Amino acid sequence: MIGSSRSPVERAEKQLHRLFPDDPDLTAATEWAAETLRNEALNPSASPLRSLRALRRADRRLGVVAARHLVESAAGRPPASGPRSIPPTAH
Repeated sequence: MIGSSRSPVERAEKQLHRLFPDDPDLTAATEWAAETLRNEALNPSASPLRSLRALRRADRRLGVVAARHLVESAAGRPPASGPRSIPPTAH
């Protein structure tokens, strides 16, 4: 099987728990992300890709999935745990 059976949210949380071991609910991680983005004058809701890049520059240990999880959390959105919906195609 290619890939992991874990969801992206599970993979992100696992990585974040390794980076923030004293933060079981990842509150400090989210606060760090929000502060980092404020310092960079970035709005995670309006500029998610720039926000993701800024977080990864701030801490090179962050993977893409974990950084996206933090961007979503900093934007006040719960990370999606299920597969993304695919819009129907127009015929």
